[in-house]
Amino acid sequence: MLNAAQNLVTATAELAKLSTDQPATLDDLVALSVARDCIDSLFRSCTDELRSDPRVAPMWEAMAAAIKLQGKQGFSKPKTVHCEADQQVLMFWNAFADRFAWDFLPVDFLHALYAHWMAEQFPQEVAFSKTALTRRLKRASATSGNWFHTRARPGTLMHASEPLTARVPGWSHDGSDAAIYGLRRSGV
Repeated sequence: MLNAAQNLVTATAELAKLSTDQPATLDDLVALSVARDCIDSLFRSCTDELRSDPRVAPMWEAMAAAIKLQGKQGFSKPKTVHCEADQQVLMFWNAFADRFAWDFLPVDFLHALYAHWMAEQFPQEVAFSKTALTRRLKRASATSGNWFHTRARPGTLMHASEPLTARVPGWSHDGSDAAIYGLRRSGV
């Protein structure tokens, strides 16, 4: 958080050095370059934060404090980024929801399948962590009413042959019947 606030203060200070009354000098170009680097670093930090677990304390307050604004009223989280991320998870879910043979889908399997799908569909994007994906999948799967998130013993719920495991060669079900988290098909 301190680094983000520091980057914002540095960028603002460098931009304040610029003079619009005269032609640009080498010092002006250096100031612009430093400000751009600070803003790029801040942008990457914000992007990483938006992709991370929402329960982690955000740095929006630190950014607001850095430019002497009060609380969150000066900044609002960009909803379009959240909407795009949620839309990607919804696209993933809609692409596979009707194709699962298993009646229970372990979170580990779903995350591995999602990471593979993201690498194919959005190679420039970074896949969500397992926790962040699970939170979004709970919402996406609940809309259809056919799946719900729970902790269960897979038992016979995963005995069918699941063709989608071929898309995730590094993942395999360990065969144990220990209780694990995942999505369970409704009515089963």
